[in-house]
Amino acid sequence: MPRKKPSFISIEEAKTAVDVVVRESNLPSADGKKHQYGSIVHRKATVRSILAEMEEYNQSLASKETMFYIAKELSMRMMKKFKQGYSVELLDFGTIFPTIKGSICASDKPSDIKKKFDVGFTPSDESRGALKNLTVRCVHRPPVQHCIFSIVNMFEREERNKLRVGCMAKINGKSIKLGGAKSGLYAAAVEENWNGILPSRKDWILMEHVAQNKPSSLEFYVDELEEGFYVFVVETSLSAGGKCLKKSVVLNTCVVKVEKKHS
Repeated sequence: MPRKKPSFISIEEAKTAVDVVVRESNLPSADGKKHQYGSIVHRKATVRSILAEMEEYNQSLASKETMFYIAKELSMRMMKKFKQGYSVELLDFGTIFPTIKGSICASDKPSDIKKKFDVGFTPSDESRGALKNLTVRCVHRPPVQHCIFSIVNMFEREERNKLRVGCMAKINGKSIKLGGAKSGLYAAAVEENWNGILPSRKDWILMEHVAQNKPSSLEFYVDELEEGFYVFVVETSLSAGGKCLKKSVVLNTCVVKVEKKHS
């Protein structure tokens, strides 16, 4: 009798929960109704951070310096091809190509057409399939007057949603200036896959060193925090016009990873 083919147990990859922010659209609509648009809150991974992670868990076959050199060399050669008018396949992510944005008039000269050159991108089936791994953890509908857009490490801007103890951080947003009867900037420890419910106020850690306090941005020194995941909480009693509110507004960033200082 023929032998049965060996069966393999398929291991399903763990789902990743993400936050979604929904806002009102200011663009006119054909049906005259108000529409909303959404965005996914995401952290940024760089080549350097991925290589550092591989090295930390002993997953690389070569040193991170060697692999970074190879990645930079490949990037440079791919960019050269793109400058020569080629479409370039970005490994399993998709294809980047030169394209033209908008319409062209019959009277347009070559110089006019050149101004409409743009970058096009077609995601691969693998990239589209990867979205199946994401689930919605929490939907945020921030107040129209007050909202937070992002938080960055001012020393390492490419590392989005990742801070280090002792760094200067910047929160960008709208109407987030601290002031009024009840206000402050805090860090609240959460799990990586946070459920969107803020911890009790008694567990918030006050960030005492705020260097810049503007309606559109807050710059602050990240005080001594334990390594882990946090959301930074902004509480203000000021309106968008700078008037005092009877009730404070509480906003929070997405989940941020806080690491120790560079040794």
